Amino acid sequence: MHKIVSALAATLAIAAPIFSMAASLTGYVAYTGDPVYSGTSSDLQYPDGTPYSDLPVLLICIDHTTQAPLNVQTSFFSEAGTSAIKGSSGAAGISAIHWLLDQYYMTYYKNGSGQQQRALQYALWEIGNDYDGSASSINTTLGTSHPGSNNDVIYANDPAFITAYQALYQSMAATLPTLPTTYRSTTYTLDLFKNQNPALQNMVALIERAPPNAAPMAIPSIAGTAHVGSSVTGTYTYTDNNSDAENPNGTTYQFVTSPNPTIASSSDGTVVANGTTGGAGNGVTYTLQPSDLNKYIYFCVTPAAQIGATPGLEVCSGAVGPVANIASPQTPTPVPSLGQWALMALTSILALFGMARVRQRRS
Repeated sequence: MHKIVSALAATLAIAAPIFSMAASLTGYVAYTGDPVYSGTSSDLQYPDGTPYSDLPVLLICIDHTTQAPLNVQTSFFSEAGTSAIKGSSGAAGISAIHWLLDQYYMTYYKNGSGQQQRALQYALWEIGNDYDGSASSINTTLGTSHPGSNNDVIYANDPAFITAYQALYQSMAATLPTLPTTYRSTTYTLDLFKNQNPALQNMVALIERAPPNAAPMAIPSIAGTAHVGSSVTGTYTYTDNNSDAENPNGTTYQFVTSPNPTIASSSDGTVVANGTTGGAGNGVTYTLQPSDLNKYIYFCVTPAAQIGATPGLEVCSGAVGPVANIASPQTPTPVPSLGQWALMALTSILALFGMARVRQRRS
């Protein structure tokens, strides 16, 4: 990899949008001169001219297989998410980058030595290229990104650099595999940028300002037997990136039926029961009715926090069903019974039959 030192290049043509949640950005990125492949920009803007930020934006490379987009007019897809990560970590990689910069941006990048800054670069490359959600994928000597594989002559034998990146890798291996995929920084505003020019690197953009308070999130589930007359139970987990406590009397639920095996929201079906949950530790039950026959049942939750941004978005569980009738038990065929007089006659006949057998034996 080499630092691009060319003057302003022509503005890159904006590719056809392939990231449904991403917004296009253009602007000049200036190399900062530190050991990290990073740049700053004060003029990133959307196609309509709206500024991306009123504060300078720091961009740090998160992959190492292409050129760093530094000292160049360039274009990005903002909010690209995991599409900016070359490894297979998915949502775990997004949370890992947020965690790493929360923990080490100030000490390793902004106020750190050159060796620490370079070590942070390798840690970001490790997440962006090699991390797959497991501790074993974080390795200082294996994978597509590690110091020995990138001919880092300046730092390869520097004890301070080796100590710094080993400390980072050990910390990542101990923490990242159990880090919630919903983890997001509440200290910095972070965004993953995918470069619209595939010859240039993808970046993590950092603004030294806390993001707006985020709304809470819920992950609901439903369990039970899908028979008319049986009960199903809905449960959920509650998370809030700002650690805002749940409002148990504000979080609402809805049991929803639908003839479809999947729904996006409660509006896609028929609400058959609703109320407040009383908190994430409580299960909510619903007894399936004859009107639910042949339909799927879902549990949808809208989480609420006590403070901060609230409520969150409604989320629906997977389906239970379709609802069926309980099979009616077979009625046993009654055994015929004898009346009193018939029983007495039968007894007399058996007695006479027995006496006849005795006489035969004597004769």
